Amino acid sequence: MSSKPIDETPDRPRHWIPDDLWRSIQRSIPIVCVDAIPVRLTTKPDRSQTVTSVGLIRRAVPAPFGEPDGSSLTGRSGWGIVGGRMRHGATFAEELARQVRETLGPAAVVTPIDPTNPTYVAQYSPHGPDSRFDATDPRQHAIGVTWIVTLVGPLSPQGEATGFHWFPVDALPPPHAFGFGQHNVVRACLERQRTMSAGDVGDTQVRGCAGVD
Repeated sequence: MSSKPIDETPDRPRHWIPDDLWRSIQRSIPIVCVDAIPVRLTTKPDRSQTVTSVGLIRRAVPAPFGEPDGSSLTGRSGWGIVGGRMRHGATFAEELARQVRETLGPAAVVTPIDPTNPTYVAQYSPHGPDSRFDATDPRQHAIGVTWIVTLVGPLSPQGEATGFHWFPVDALPPPHAFGFGQHNVVRACLERQRTMSAGDVGDTQVRGCAGVD
């Protein structure tokens, strides 16, 4: 997360927050993030769609909980999904487009499978692994509003992404290779997509809510 000040100047975008204020915010309230899981689809004869591969970024990840530097990003790297905090005044569509551009390059064009509803709302525990949550983030209590999306255009990993790779849906990295425990989020979104493709759309799932967990 950037440490640039809120006041806008040519070298200080107005949506960036000073380090001390940002740390205080992270300790105090949940942080809403907008996340994207790129996929490749194939269409069956019955016109239903199946995910054939999933796109993941390579990025810095936190040290495990309990280690001295567990609250910050380290030299460790892992696989993860595209995304980040939602800016004040922006829409979900605008944030999806921004996160993808800033992570996979300005030529990347994103299209949500369902533009109206997120695929899944993931909850990130700030206190370590917890069965009530989907994943973990030692920096903050994050809420990941997550969409399965398709991408068009050349991809150029940048920003927090040091790489990008398409994985066959049946050969994803093992759980320990993901950062933030995001293998659980990917799994939940893929299951949700299978349900949607079968015609049982229902409501956006949130772990721990009635009828979901």
